[in-house]
Amino acid sequence: MAPPEVKFGTAPKVLVAYLERRGPYSSIGETMRSLKDWIDSKGIEQSGYPFCVFFDDPNETPESELRSEACIPVGKAFEPEGGVKVKELAEVQVAETRHEGPPEDLSKTYGFLLEGVANQGYQALGPAREYFMSVSKVEGPGSGFLLQQAVSKK
Repeated sequence: MAPPEVKFGTAPKVLVAYLERRGPYSSIGETMRSLKDWIDSKGIEQSGYPFCVFFDDPNETPESELRSEACIPVGKAFEPEGGVKVKELAEVQVAETRHEGPPEDLSKTYGFLLEGVANQGYQALGPAREYFMSVSKVEGPGSGFLLQQAVSKK
């Protein structure tokens, strides 16, 4: 597997509808579909690609304790209901790369991403995001098209 290109840029602030979950990352697709069904039922307009936020390293955290969020960008705030919440994610510097290959190779792509971060004099901050073309593509980590990691200069 050739190392993917790591790019640096800025992720703009974004308003998202989101659902939190705890448990295997492989089940995030169910959470995303529930979120999409809810925003559709409320007539809330999706304004960008859906993405998942992964807070924990699955090599260090028990599967039952893994924390993640299914997020869908929306055009306007709404009244939270049930487990569906709304928040604005701040603009942030990011390193990003594309994952190509089977989901089981995702850890290699993350390795290349984090190596690129360190080699360019940055440090990783907070959770990683994985973007998907559509909600139906969310099948768990490694099925998205773009990985983003918040960074800051060392």
